[in-house]
Amino acid sequence: MKKFSRFLNFLFFCLPLSFVETRNNGVRDGKAIFHVGVILDLTSTVGNVTDTCISIAISNFYKIHPNQNTRVVTHVRDSKGDPITATAAALDLINTVGVKAIVGLESSVGGEFVAYIGSKAHVPILSFSPTLSSIPPSQVPYLIRVAQNESSQVKAIAAIIQAYKLKELSMIHDDSQVGSALLPSLTVALFDVGAQVCNRTILPSMANATIINNSLLKLKSMRSKVFIVHMSSSLGANFFLNVQKQGMMSTGYVWIITTAIADVMSYMKPSVLRSMNGVIGVKTDVPESKSLRKFSIQLQKRFKQDHPKLYISQPNIHALWAYDVMFLMATVANKVQPHFNDENSLSPPANKKGNRNVPDLFDNGVSPMGSKILQIIQAANFVGLSGEIEFIDGQLNSNTYRIVNVLNKRDRTIGYWTPRVGFSKGLNKNNMQKNYSTDDYDLASVTWPGGSKVTPKAMTLTIGVPYKTGFKEFMKVSRDKNTDPWNVTGFSKDVFENVMQGLPYEFNYVPYEINGVSAGDYNNLTYCVYTKQFDAVVGDVTIIASRSKYVEFSQPYSDSGVRMIIRRTDEKFTNGRWWFLWPWKMDLWFTTIAFFLSTGFFVWMFEKGKNPEFQGPLSQQLGKYLSFSFSISVFAHKEKLESNYSRFIVSLWSFAVYILMGCFIANLTSMLTANNLQVGKITGSVGYQNGSFVPGLLEGLGYPPSKLVELSAMEEYADALRDGRVSAIYDEIPYIKVFLEHYCDEFTVTGPTYPAGGFGFVFPLDSPLVSYVSHQVLEFAEANKTKGVVRKWFGSDSCYDTSQKNNTTSSQQLRLYSFRSVFIVVGVASALTLCMFFASDLVYKSAKENGSLSENPSGRTRVMIDQIHEQESYAS
Repeated sequence: MKKFSRFLNFLFFCLPLSFVETRNNGVRDGKAIFHVGVILDLTSTVGNVTDTCISIAISNFYKIHPNQNTRVVTHVRDSKGDPITATAAALDLINTVGVKAIVGLESSVGGEFVAYIGSKAHVPILSFSPTLSSIPPSQVPYLIRVAQNESSQVKAIAAIIQAYKLKELSMIHDDSQVGSALLPSLTVALFDVGAQVCNRTILPSMANATIINNSLLKLKSMRSKVFIVHMSSSLGANFFLNVQKQGMMSTGYVWIITTAIADVMSYMKPSVLRSMNGVIGVKTDVPESKSLRKFSIQLQKRFKQDHPKLYISQPNIHALWAYDVMFLMATVANKVQPHFNDENSLSPPANKKGNRNVPDLFDNGVSPMGSKILQIIQAANFVGLSGEIEFIDGQLNSNTYRIVNVLNKRDRTIGYWTPRVGFSKGLNKNNMQKNYSTDDYDLASVTWPGGSKVTPKAMTLTIGVPYKTGFKEFMKVSRDKNTDPWNVTGFSKDVFENVMQGLPYEFNYVPYEINGVSAGDYNNLTYCVYTKQFDAVVGDVTIIASRSKYVEFSQPYSDSGVRMIIRRTDEKFTNGRWWFLWPWKMDLWFTTIAFFLSTGFFVWMFEKGKNPEFQGPLSQQLGKYLSFSFSISVFAHKEKLESNYSRFIVSLWSFAVYILMGCFIANLTSMLTANNLQVGKITGSVGYQNGSFVPGLLEGLGYPPSKLVELSAMEEYADALRDGRVSAIYDEIPYIKVFLEHYCDEFTVTGPTYPAGGFGFVFPLDSPLVSYVSHQVLEFAEANKTKGVVRKWFGSDSCYDTSQKNNTTSSQQLRLYSFRSVFIVVGVASALTLCMFFASDLVYKSAKENGSLSENPSGRTRVMIDQIHEQESYAS
């Protein structure tokens, strides 16, 4: 900016910088004159149409308002599309002509310098350039953009990309500031909708057919067939003519154009529009009206007279903005009429005595009416031919875009985009009350390049798949000997194609093999995505941290975890000689037997003196004692108990036996029905599936490499476990489920589940597909669609589910410690009862010897004495 400013200082040093009233100021035909400068590129069709519209607008305004006391006089300057010429023209208009405002300036570069000059001189600059200025708005307060901010269209473009699920695309633009200014904001908007600009092609603004064709050949070889084109209309016309010649306007391609081209398609020749069949564009919306139709007819007649060699079908948005701006300037002139007599020229700058520097090109004085004119313009609010005219922060407030589809030399409206509701098929109140939408059903059908009505498969992904000999249910690769193509099937492929359904992609599955042998393990296969040999990898690839360093995984689509497979051990349990004793540990058996015997002894002691069933020879009493002790365990004792002490002890012990026997039977039942016993430390060799990450896990668990055996197919798993070559096999749960469906009667799972990431789809780092595929995997699982694919390839998981359930509920031997409270209660109660028995006996004997025994004893003493008498009578 500084270099350019110095250059202009030198270039225009000789321009008249004295501030005198120009000869154009004053009164004409009794009307006050309001001078407006117009700077246009009259070498372009857009500039010539805009010039014609300005002339028609002034004429129409004063026909409608013949009694106005002011007259707008325009002073047109041709910028020739050059920013230096535009700047020189602005200086001439401000310093020499004394204009009160300047309109035009389609070029953003020229507009920036003119905006700077206008702000210094307090002359409003109404620019039709949509590109953001590199100068901060605070430095150019007199700049008014009569155009939608070009960056506001990026959300509409991103919504199109999102609606048709286009994830990767190329950006093509020219090397002008207009061409490159849109790229940063567009890239961000595309990223927000999960898309990515994978290539950027820059064309020179004056590119010829050779340069364009060379660029198209490079684009043709790329995997993405989606292109966003943002360039000048003249370059765009030449570009699409060559696109058609290269055969790139055929089925499978997607072309999206920005407003830079879409807004001026009405000025393009029919041959150019014919070459654009199938293109989608974002176009500034212009509401239909009778006034617009009437003006279009008027413009075509006038333009054909003035420029018979140029072609236009209807006015574009720039022409309509120019028309509305001149209506606005005529209104402004009338409102500032009282200020005309104050001063009709710029007020000169203060004299700077002793200033020996070169005169400052940008210090040209200040227009006294500038602030008033700017204030009126900024407060404008009316409906013109282009729609509603209202300025917010120096920018036209309008963000409605038409989504068009070029077909048969015309642009067909397929919908609208607004910031609040996104896509809609119309702008009526009903459509404007819905939620924000980026769905293609809110747009009319599109005719794509080649005439197809179906969204093109705009990209072919090269998918790497594992080449394996075992567990082919996940991914099976075979070759047709006659036609020689690869045939890829399997669970992983079905899940992948289900979650990718609706995306415009075709898939080329390439096995990872060399001469019919796997080219490497899963780590090598995954790394091929990083080296761009494959666009993605689909298969039973486990998500682990080491692989995530150079690729990205989708959400897992399978169960996760590693478990151990062993042979069933039920027969070892049931065929054992003492298998029925397993529910209890030895300490519990010995303690229970001891309590049986002690309880029988206590009962015999309490009953022998008064119960005839416990009388007789010693051998008979011993037999009665033993039989009674063990009959209690099954509640089968038939002896009638006479002593309250006996009844109490037996009742208490029976309750304890009820608890013990219930637990014994439950644990024994569980052991008999369980599919496995708890497995201890595996001391032999263990197997794993070749190519997996499991060996690293096993070494971390303490298994030496010498005890690790590599296996592949399910049959090899079974044989290795049968012949004892391995004691167990560690593998991931999805493989285990498949294995058990074939060998459910012989093998089962046991032990803990070691964490693993599960199977995921592999993509390059920062791939826009990762988030989409992960979301689709979750939706696929939540909708229970995975079950159908699982049944197709694996049947049911009933065997694994049963093994899992039995493993988690497998029984442990019961210990004495578990029943400590029962034995403590019974033991303490028995001891206290025995103590009470002996104490009562001593009390009775003592009372009898002392002669103090009452004739009618009562209460507890009487009971005990009666018991003692009864014992004595039985003894006699």
